[in-house]
Order: sequence, then C-alpha cells, then structure tokens
Amino acid sequence: MELSEKKGVQHIVFALEKLGLKEVIVCPGSRNSPFVISFNRHPEFRCTSIRDERSAAFYALGKAIALKEPVAVLCTSGSAALNFAPAVAEAYYQRIPLIVLTADRPKEWIDQGDGQTINQTNIYHNYIRKSYDLRGEVRSQTDIWYNNRCLSEGFATALHKNKGPVHFNIPLHEPLYETEKVESSSSQVFFEQETKITLSETSVKEFSTQFCNTKKVLILVGQHPKDLILQKSLAQMAAFENVVVLTESTSNIHHEDFVGTIDRCITHLQDKEAEELMPELLITLGGAVVSKRIKSFLRRAKLRYHWNIHPYESNMDTYQALTHAVSMKPGEFLSQVYTQVKNIPSEYRKKWQILKTVLEERHHKFCQQSEYSDFYFFQELYRTIPQNTTLHLSNSSPIRYAQLFDNQKIYETWCNRGTSGIDGCTSTVMGAAAALPQRDFLLVTGDVAFYYDVNALWNEEDIENLKIVIINNGGGSIFRIIPGPDKVEERRKYLETAMKSDAEKIAEHYGWSYLPVRDETELKRTLPVFFQKSSKRVILELFTDAEKNPEVLKQYWKYLKGNK
Repeated sequence: MELSEKKGVQHIVFALEKLGLKEVIVCPGSRNSPFVISFNRHPEFRCTSIRDERSAAFYALGKAIALKEPVAVLCTSGSAALNFAPAVAEAYYQRIPLIVLTADRPKEWIDQGDGQTINQTNIYHNYIRKSYDLRGEVRSQTDIWYNNRCLSEGFATALHKNKGPVHFNIPLHEPLYETEKVESSSSQVFFEQETKITLSETSVKEFSTQFCNTKKVLILVGQHPKDLILQKSLAQMAAFENVVVLTESTSNIHHEDFVGTIDRCITHLQDKEAEELMPELLITLGGAVVSKRIKSFLRRAKLRYHWNIHPYESNMDTYQALTHAVSMKPGEFLSQVYTQVKNIPSEYRKKWQILKTVLEERHHKFCQQSEYSDFYFFQELYRTIPQNTTLHLSNSSPIRYAQLFDNQKIYETWCNRGTSGIDGCTSTVMGAAAALPQRDFLLVTGDVAFYYDVNALWNEEDIENLKIVIINNGGGSIFRIIPGPDKVEERRKYLETAMKSDAEKIAEHYGWSYLPVRDETELKRTLPVFFQKSSKRVILELFTDAEKNPEVLKQYWKYLKGNK
C-alpha cells in the first residue's frame, strides 16, 4: 500500500490498526495530510470527511456511542484543535472513548510567530482522560517504542482503565505530501485485559444486611445504554415489597413494575406525602439524571444509606448522603446482592405504584383535552412513533418533555447529558445514524439547537435512516418553563435569543424534504406521512406559540394535582 513517507506516521497508523481502531473522522487541512493520506489508503480504516471541526467531533462522538467502540477524529494544527473541545468535554463526562488526533507544527516554532501555530500540548487538560505528544518524526527505535507505548496505554485508558476521550498530539515537519509504498507492519503494541470485579463475602453480607433491615429502598437509574441483563436484575429487585425502581427516558431500562415518569409522580406532593415516599436506602446506578425535582426530593430525604454503583464515578455524592461507593458494573453488583437478600414486608412499593397509577390516569385524561402546543406534540409523537426507533433529543425543553411520557416502545433514547449543551445534538445523531444504517433514527430538537448546529447537515454522507423534528417556538422556550428567567425582562432578547425564521431553505439547500406543521389538524395529518418508511431525509418543522406553551404546561401540573 502507498502511505505517507513519514516513518512516524506509518508506525502510528499501523499501531492504531492493531489496537482495533476502524473509524476515522477527518477534517480538512494541510498539517494533518500525512495522516489523511495514510488512513484513507489503508484498507482497514473507514474515513469520513466532515468540514466543520466542532461538528466533526460530535459526529465522531455519535458514532462511538452507536458502535460502542473507539472512533477517532483528526484535524490540522492551530485553532482547529480548539473546535474539538465541546465534544471532548461531552465525551469526558459521558465516558465515551473518543480518540482525538491533532496534527501540530514543530515544537521549536511554537510562540515564534509562525502561522497556524499554537501550544497544543495538554490543550484539553481539564476534559481529557489522558494526553500524549507523539513523535511525528521518528529517528530511532526508541521513538517507535515510545509511540507504541503511548498509543497502547492511551487505548487501555480510553476503553478500560479510566474510560473516556484520549488525545494524541503529533508534531510534523514539512514536506507533508510525499508518499511511498510500504508493507504492513507488525507494531509492538500491548492490550490491557478487562478484569471482572466482584464483591467480597464480607461486603455482600454488609449490603444484604442493610437491605434487609430497610423497609424503603429506592433504586434510581440515570443515563445508561440499553442493557437487558441490567433490566432483568432490576426487575428481580423491583418484585420486593420494600423496593421501587425509578427510571428516566435516557435510562433505557423499562418494565411495568418500574416508575418511568418521575416528575409526574413527585411534582405535586405535599410534605407529608413526600416524606412517606422518601427512601431510607438509596441505590444509584448509571450516569446523569435529568430531573431536578428528584435531585431536590432526595437531598431532602433523611437517608440512612446511599450506595452509588458505577465502574468509574462511584464516589460522586450527588445527593449529599453517600455512604458506600462501589466501583463495579451495576448489573454485576445487583446479581451478587440479589442472591443474599429476601422480600421484606413493606407498603413502600405499593404506595409508589398507587401514585403511579393515579397520575398516569390523570396524565391520559389531560392529553385528551390538551391544546396544540409543545406538550401536545410530544403526546402525539409518543403515540405515533414507530416501534424500535432510536430517539435522540436535544437539550433544554425536548429532553424535559420526554420525561413526562412512556418511552417503552422506543428502542433507545439518547441525549448529550454529559455537559447538557445544545451545541452538537444534530451532529451526534448524524454520526450515530451513519454508524448503524440498518436502524431508524429520529432527532427531536429545538429551533435554537438546530440552527446552532446546522453545519451537521454539511456533509456528503449517504444517511437515509434519520428524520428530524424541529420544534420552532421562537427561541429557547426552556426559559419560560423553568422558574426565574420567566420573570426577567431581558429574557426574550438575551436569554431566549428569539428568532423569526424557518428551516425550509436550509432543508432544500442540503437535500432534505421539508414538512411544516402549524396546527393540530396538520400535525395529525403529517406525522403518519413523516414516519413512512419511504420518507427519507425529512425535516418536520413544528411551529408553536411561545406564550401558550408554558401555559399548557402549567395547566398540566395543575391537573396532575387534581385541580381541574
């Protein structure tokens, strides 16, 4: 094969191949061209060209999430590397194995007035699991050994040791475009084996004793990939009278015995009712929790014990009551503990289930009479969305509305809850959809989030399995439904950044079909067409009233309280 003539580049590429890298998202530039040439001409890599570095990094993030494997993103030197930062931070807090490759100018030219040259060493130092400066120009076997060691260690970190993004910065001298024929190289890399962590007999006894001495056990599941083994373990625990399992849309864990609409159940509670439902033992699993209400609810609880079960973040004390940090996979923890616990007579599960049933009935009655609004759209969406769709939600109001509806028929729900930003939501789902062309994807996003990340559509990938809904409510409607900003006079201009625009011309420009919806009748007529298998690359733009949306939501909360 014909690769860059730079020996350092050749050895790095061969080492990455041996370590298992397959997908490389490539951004345009000159300094990174030796890697562009080499990755593209090597038969074991699939290269995707994305022009905008910020979008490219989120695109790579989406691919890594979907494939559950490391994905690399490559850029040239200078400010290009800084544009990766939002996605790097998201990968850091979601613990996604993003492999960041930044070409760099020779170190001797940093801060010497040379073009496109900035200090790229440790450029992401607050948001990276590990950073390395590799030898782009190798002059000895020691240089090759150093590169192989760094790459091996970095991959072990990204996948196992401290899972998340890893950065390799590679200075390169000119010339950059020379090539030569090379044979496949056997790079001397090493692999770190993942080990299974189990509880000691003493720990199992301690946990089972605490469990069996507690009449109120609450298991809260945060963001988590779909996991049928974990779901089975939780279903076993949820059968106990003293246990209730709370999940969110992004937990991707569903069962008829679980409470999957937390905010619905706890928003209306009086102090005495809330106290009866507060746990004595809290068990937390998974990543980020969307609901601010459940966080406030649990911080007010008088917890005897809080077990946080997470392979990497077990010492996170979100509810200010942590007693046991357990660094292992939640499914494996529950499987061990389950063998040593028994049913404890209690009314705890029953009380939660009664509350869930009452609020579910009120929810459905309200839906039958609700007005056209953002809320109305979500009730129609969850009624008509095809089975087994993978749903991506943008941050701000879409992810919050999703918590109010039954997600059981969704194949998987995802949202960038690492940093909870709106900046790369479209790019992320584009990457995920490209990675799994056999699966149907839907993005529900707000108008500000869509325009902020519109460069996600600026690529030539043949993505035919994604549909997009834009909720155009004239700006950031989140500031009308959370307390505080709704009363600030600067809200509309400076917080919401209200807009008067539509996406029709953008859709046309990038080759997407476009369906506008402005009322209830149009929505009911259009949604079935939108979801047809024959409808590909479609943007549905929903126009709603910015003043009415918060009013409908207020009516909803009032109705749930029993005040019609």
